Amino acid sequence: MQSQVRTSVRAWCPRPLFVMCAVISLVVGCSMPSTPEPLELAVSRAGAVVLDANFADSVFVSGLQGPTTMTFAPDGRLFVSEKNGSLRIVENGQLLATPFVTLAVDNDNERGLMGVAFDPNFASNHYLYVYYTSVAGSIHNRVSRLTANGNVAVPGSELVLADLPTLDAANHNGGAVRFGLDGKLYVSVGENAVSSNSQSLNTPLGKLLRFNSDGSIPTDNPFYATATGLAKATWALGLRNPFTFDVQPGTGTLFINDVGEGGWEEINRGQAGANYGWPMTEGYFTNRPELTQPFFAYPHGAGTAAGNCIAGGAFYNPPVPAFPSAYVGQYFFADYTNNWISRIDPNSGANSLFATAAAGPVDLDVGPDGALYYLARGAGQVGRIAYTASLPPSIAQQPASTLVSVGNPATFTVSASGEPPLTYRWQRNGVDITGATSPSYTLNAAQLADSGARFRAVVTNGLGSTTSAEAVLTVTSNQPPVATIVTPVAGATYTAATNLMFSGSASDVEDGALPPSAMTWSITFHHDTHTHPAMSDTTGIASGSWPIPSIGESSANVWYRLRLTVRDSIGLTHTTYRDVLPVTVPLKVTSLPSGLQVLMDGRPFAAPHDTTGVVGVVRSVGVDSPQYANGRFWAFSSWSDGGAQSHTFTTPGSAATYTATFVETSGGSCYQIQSERSDKWLIVDTAGKVVAGSATQAGGQVFQLVPNGTRYKLKGSGDVFLTVVTNQLAMSANFASGESFTQLACGHGGRTRVGFQSSSGSAPHWKETTPDGPIQSGDGGNGGACNPTDAGAWEGFYLEPVACSGGSSGPVCGNGTVESGEQCDDGNTQSGDGCDATCHSETGGGAGCFRVQSERSDQWLTVDGAGKVAAISTTQTGGAIFELVTSGAKYKLKAASGAYLAVVADQLTVSATLNTAEPFTRYDCGIHGGRNRYGFESSTGNARNWKEATSGAPIQSGNGGNVGICNPTDVGAWEAFYLEPATCPAAQP
Repeated sequence: MQSQVRTSVRAWCPRPLFVMCAVISLVVGCSMPSTPEPLELAVSRAGAVVLDANFADSVFVSGLQGPTTMTFAPDGRLFVSEKNGSLRIVENGQLLATPFVTLAVDNDNERGLMGVAFDPNFASNHYLYVYYTSVAGSIHNRVSRLTANGNVAVPGSELVLADLPTLDAANHNGGAVRFGLDGKLYVSVGENAVSSNSQSLNTPLGKLLRFNSDGSIPTDNPFYATATGLAKATWALGLRNPFTFDVQPGTGTLFINDVGEGGWEEINRGQAGANYGWPMTEGYFTNRPELTQPFFAYPHGAGTAAGNCIAGGAFYNPPVPAFPSAYVGQYFFADYTNNWISRIDPNSGANSLFATAAAGPVDLDVGPDGALYYLARGAGQVGRIAYTASLPPSIAQQPASTLVSVGNPATFTVSASGEPPLTYRWQRNGVDITGATSPSYTLNAAQLADSGARFRAVVTNGLGSTTSAEAVLTVTSNQPPVATIVTPVAGATYTAATNLMFSGSASDVEDGALPPSAMTWSITFHHDTHTHPAMSDTTGIASGSWPIPSIGESSANVWYRLRLTVRDSIGLTHTTYRDVLPVTVPLKVTSLPSGLQVLMDGRPFAAPHDTTGVVGVVRSVGVDSPQYANGRFWAFSSWSDGGAQSHTFTTPGSAATYTATFVETSGGSCYQIQSERSDKWLIVDTAGKVVAGSATQAGGQVFQLVPNGTRYKLKGSGDVFLTVVTNQLAMSANFASGESFTQLACGHGGRTRVGFQSSSGSAPHWKETTPDGPIQSGDGGNGGACNPTDAGAWEGFYLEPVACSGGSSGPVCGNGTVESGEQCDDGNTQSGDGCDATCHSETGGGAGCFRVQSERSDQWLTVDGAGKVAAISTTQTGGAIFELVTSGAKYKLKAASGAYLAVVADQLTVSATLNTAEPFTRYDCGIHGGRNRYGFESSTGNARNWKEATSGAPIQSGNGGNVGICNPTDVGAWEAFYLEPATCPAAQP
């Protein structure tokens, strides 16, 4: 007895498996299952039906086993990947017996060989690239490069370019690989059934990745600086299961097909830095300006206007088009579950149905002959749709010989192409059959006397006729065998993380009891209206088990279908099946207070949220914190099950409720923000754009910086939050859709200068590109946040603490009242001072201790070994501390040594006593660079202002070189200094 079976057939999203007695061109005379399956589960390929009669479908090649994707080589050969790891070649219309390569893969569920692409320089370097599930070490998906030698790979030529993270679930792998016009290798990767992966920049899962052809990561990738590890290859994120995509020749337009979950299938236009929204959104959405809308989306459902699994994807731009001009440039895509092929205009978005009945199309490609090729997984074939106007008929698929039991029907089918209309005339033994004028002919209740009869079709149009090959009918008196499933019994149920045990028997009237070698088992996982592969066809056992996974699909509308097919000694078959349903329980996710947002399996819902779970399946819950509701901020406190803020749990055997408790919080401190470029304060204009538009702090907008993980959301007035719209800051979002910004401490000018960086875009830093214009973020023009030497970047902003509505988080400047920490009109913080609109947080003042920073060099004053004062230290903490001691209306400056400042030979020198120290007049030069600037003047000399005449040299005073104190327009004066409050040193004896 085989205890465990792990193989399966491919299906990313899904299409039913097919009954063994349904074959390509005829229905053989085998008995139907003892429990009849729904008709749609017994479909075989009868040929795609193209709506325009000027097109004809034909079989290009048959005999593929679990095909997943296909790509034409530059020399015209067609390479087709099979789920089991074999890469097959079709040359001159023939499937070659020897695979190009057979890779060691894990082909459980949706794993296996999933992608192939050719190097743009294949003709000279012979490189091609594959994406497959590797069994080397942990189970993971891998991108490798192979070298071709004719129709086989060079032994040992595999070069591993990227090993993706270890897989948890067996589904949502993605797997397409394509080269862009930029010469970079693009790889689509699924989120491995863990929806939170799609938004995380700590994993490459749920992304479209971009590599150099050697596997290195381009440094101009949009998230290169913010992502970690292999996620630096992220070019776009927010994808669920992007199984297929294509790049348009000539334009480079990239369309990504993303398989949806509960409601929509999407085509996303590729762009650097885009976030397509999964798991927050699926299909079209509103009020999420930070996300990228799908180019096109269609709903789940039956029929040709809906579907359940988008696949394929090919731009019609062959070197020499064979379709009419209206088709050139169109994007063809397919739905694997509903069996149709459609096309859409990449400019206008106009779409139309092209073909139906395509038998599980999983991939599309345009051949060098200008025909459209589709990979029909359900039939194991490559179909070819050609434009056939003005062509005589030709046979594309010959009728096949068949064996039936006496009394059963036998059906013969022919496929032909040519200018319509085509007429059909079936013949038996060369004689026309009355009324047999369709592409298929069925002989009902075949008798022994019919055995040996030959059947063929004559196909005619206005330009000629052609006759098919003959198919021979064999009729036998033998009866078909009978398959019986013993276990699981009818009505059996399952829970996840257990084994599905199965056993059965087979008997035949002529052969008696059939051995295990006559038995073939398979298991299909059904979800809603589609299926996923579970256990692939497994022959040679009468019993076994299959491990039911606990990670993967979270829906409760699922079940497993076990099939047993038996074959007797002459080839007659019989198939039966048994459905095994899950044990389910109700689940509820709530919040305290009620109505906050909760995450169930990564998707957001307003609490309370009710759902149903399959016992044993691993689910996840989580919350974002803080949240904003009803004018208040709420911070996560705990889950009722004791789990972390985001955590998984195993669905229990009985109903359960999971409650997230929040506590009210202030949400964060409030500030007014000043631009380094213009010294103006940020406001929100009438269009909702954020601009540096106020000359006074009092006129600036108050922003509340709300912590959001390691980033911040910025709240304006009312319930409106900051976001990025077309690379400009706009106050137009709600809390959930507001952009999260990274705050970078830039430490420049002696005051806390910060930069802000959005989460996407090629240049995500805030920047005042144009004075008084909207603040930019993501426009590609930034020089690099916190770049003090690149003044052209203009990326510095200063934060001034102010009171938030409902509570104070800092001094309120400009309100006419002196408050703790303020600096006001006369430079002091004494009671009774008036507080005008230009006041700011205390950065200098009356008597007290300070470190002093030069405006010229941004360096801090220190005392050298000769007692000279020079701007030498690059850090504030390395600067000397000076105490400003009042001397009437002037100040004397005391160093940490206890000595005082004097002017010796026009240079500041620490060498005096209190009585001999130089008294200096201090001037408030006004706000500059977002901070008050000061000048100092000695009492003697021709040019008495302090000046850093030469960077790093002793500070001058009285040397006759100064232009005039407080002259902000003459940068060459270098007469301004900034004071930073410091703790006074211990008194010196």
